[in-house]
Amino acid sequence: MILTRTPFRLPLGGGSTDLPAYFEKHGGFIFAVAINLYMYIGVNRPPVDDLIRLKYRDSEEVFSINDLKHSIAKAALKRTGIDRMVEISSKADVSDGTGMGSSASYLIGLLNALHTIKGENISRRHLAEEAYEIATHDLGLPDGKQDFYLASFGNFCVLDIARNGSVTVSNANISKAVQTEFEKRTLLFYTGVRRSSTELLKDQEKKLRNNKKDAVELKHETKRIGKTILDVFESGRLNEFGRLLDEHWKLKRKMSAKMSTDKFDALYEKAKKAGVLGGKIVGAGGGGFFMVFCKDGKQNAVRKVFKKEGMREVSFSVDSAGTQVLVNKPRSHTL
Repeated sequence: MILTRTPFRLPLGGGSTDLPAYFEKHGGFIFAVAINLYMYIGVNRPPVDDLIRLKYRDSEEVFSINDLKHSIAKAALKRTGIDRMVEISSKADVSDGTGMGSSASYLIGLLNALHTIKGENISRRHLAEEAYEIATHDLGLPDGKQDFYLASFGNFCVLDIARNGSVTVSNANISKAVQTEFEKRTLLFYTGVRRSSTELLKDQEKKLRNNKKDAVELKHETKRIGKTILDVFESGRLNEFGRLLDEHWKLKRKMSAKMSTDKFDALYEKAKKAGVLGGKIVGAGGGGFFMVFCKDGKQNAVRKVFKKEGMREVSFSVDSAGTQVLVNKPRSHTL
């Protein structure tokens, strides 16, 4: 039995400059943080038969890997060469379709477990790139690189993405005091709305591939703001982070009319009046989680605004470990 734990993430700066249509021409920049909301993947090799068993929101039991409905699990099994006698189960702190990078966390956690059960020692970079290749090449998804790297590496993570796609990974130089202040003043609320980011990302990708001037300029500005956000974190000026987060959200809404709704826009204005310096809907927009950064001491007033709308607060702290193998008790490495 192998059990892995893989974190979800909060994007802080750089937005979707990790999309190939942008970084292949201009280079990408991402500043994000992994948090202690997790995807758990269990992998076992039952010796009684050669069936493939998959347990998630649904349950599958098939003789052939090609009969699996779960496209991500199917692709991961094919990549790792495991095509029989395997049972995979998953549990998560956060549902899919909520903008927290759940698909990437699932894939990274599964690959980590599958390589471990084969007795293979795989680096975090290898896991991130293999997962990215599966998502974009094997499955044809319009994904960027950040979710896979954050799930794999964890912590306050900085990604500099070259035009050839190579990624330089570093931990942001953030003091413990600044981390504590960030955790104290940043609030996360579940909107109750789940949605797929695929169509929004495809639309952005299309505009960038076609060199739409507005789309490219918005990404340039998003990258500039992201680098400034990293600077204010490293220098401890978190009030400035709130202002930049507000500026980023205004830019993000220009990328697509589907990034927000009238309801969420009105809620955000109420929250700002209650003491929010800046905020955004996490992920591609349209639902999922609302992240807000508050003036110190105004957290409870802000909580009341979201509670009145029926939105539940989800507490969090920074995850510094990335994907981990919690249990490693394989019966055998024999395939």
